[in-house]
Amino acid sequence: MSSRKEFIVIFFVNKAIGHGNSGVEHAQFYRADIFRQAHQPFKMIYSDLLPKLHEHAAEWHLQESEVIGLYDYFLSDDPDDYLRNGLREVSEYHEEVLWDQTHTQRRFDRQTTGGYLETIQRVKRYSDERKLYLVDDDRVILTNGNHKIMWHYRDSGSQKKQPVSIRLFNFKGRDYFFQTYEALVMFFYEQLNQTYPNSLYIIDRGQEHEEALIHLKRQGAGVKLLDVVHAAHLAQFEGAHPLWNNYYQYMFDHFDDMSAVINATEVQTQAMKADLSRVGQKQLDKITTIPVGGVETVMPARHWSGKEARFVTASRLHPEKHITQIVSAIKLLRDQGLNATLTIYGDGGDIPHIKKSISELKLQKFVTLAGLSQHVIDDLKQYDAFVSASYSEGFGLTYIEAISDALPIATYANFFGAQELVKEGLNGHLATFERHQDATEKNVVQLSHAMAAVFQSTAHYADLSRGAEAVAKKYQTQEIAKKWSALIRRVNHES
Repeated sequence: MSSRKEFIVIFFVNKAIGHGNSGVEHAQFYRADIFRQAHQPFKMIYSDLLPKLHEHAAEWHLQESEVIGLYDYFLSDDPDDYLRNGLREVSEYHEEVLWDQTHTQRRFDRQTTGGYLETIQRVKRYSDERKLYLVDDDRVILTNGNHKIMWHYRDSGSQKKQPVSIRLFNFKGRDYFFQTYEALVMFFYEQLNQTYPNSLYIIDRGQEHEEALIHLKRQGAGVKLLDVVHAAHLAQFEGAHPLWNNYYQYMFDHFDDMSAVINATEVQTQAMKADLSRVGQKQLDKITTIPVGGVETVMPARHWSGKEARFVTASRLHPEKHITQIVSAIKLLRDQGLNATLTIYGDGGDIPHIKKSISELKLQKFVTLAGLSQHVIDDLKQYDAFVSASYSEGFGLTYIEAISDALPIATYANFFGAQELVKEGLNGHLATFERHQDATEKNVVQLSHAMAAVFQSTAHYADLSRGAEAVAKKYQTQEIAKKWSALIRRVNHES
């Protein structure tokens, strides 16, 4: 392979996409916008079984030619054409459920947006330990005409159920058998490498992807691997031995196989280098910083009327985001005489818990669940300050979105996003916190102090807003695009 040959295509590697996504997916969407503007070809790989993949891809403004679904590929009449052009026709999703005489769901039939039929057969068994009947997915069959994939599930204990004994029928005219899902993923990348032999893979999520691609690389394939770190990389040190975040353990164990490791903040980059140097790891220069989000435009500084403190937050509504702590902080502020309100944007499984908290604190008139926002930056403009109660943020895209609107921020001083993007007294206020559950009440008090500090006076608010404007200018899209371009050129040159 010529050392000067450009990458045929760049792949963004992930497991899933949905209606409500995490920061990982939003980071990918932002990166996609940058690459489109630079006319750099890319495709997004999704490996999970996603019956509404194409519905969600359209929802997040992805073109069919930009999306590769693993199961779409294996069930395609023309896999090579699918890789080049994407799905030619999207199907409408619908499902049917078969119930047995005991009112138990025993079979699901789903017409997926990818055009194939998904059949899930469920098994019912009695648990002597739990003294109840359990119903689990047992067998899955995917069919598209004379193309078929089928497997059983195996209970893997601490992990979710794993597909085993996978049979693939009529893929390019041949039948295949894979004992494990990991073997199927390996086969997928072997096939992908035949079509795109000189490619760059930006891995956002999935150890099985890392395993397959590293195997390919060690077999002589001309692949290059970039691993993007979206969360805290280190759990703790046990003596002199690092306990890495489970998401990144495999990457650190195979650090030499990576062309680059990308952090969203310089704070994390320096921390990672220090942690790796403690265990004697070399080649630390491959660790670099590229923000996972930025802004096209920066709004001018704002002023506060002094009447109502309108807080807003936006995130995946998951317990780890601690939205109920923000609700409790609003209660404290109102009891102290500040006319504080809160609007919550997002979707997720913690909504019932949040609604309960709002009701118990009698805040229905002052706290609003606004649903998922498709235009966060525009929506945030309606408010006075952004607030977050997350204990950990690899970057915090919503911080940047808020800063671009010149909104002051009140947040816990989490690693790494808050400590990079929020400067105490410049564009917001940071609250100390403790991670153990018994500290929740104390944490809420600290958060309420940071929130109140934003509105201590109209003059101070104006200073914070001017500070937000100044910080935002450091994260403009064109500057981030330059960082990606430089990194890709470097990796390509090294090939």
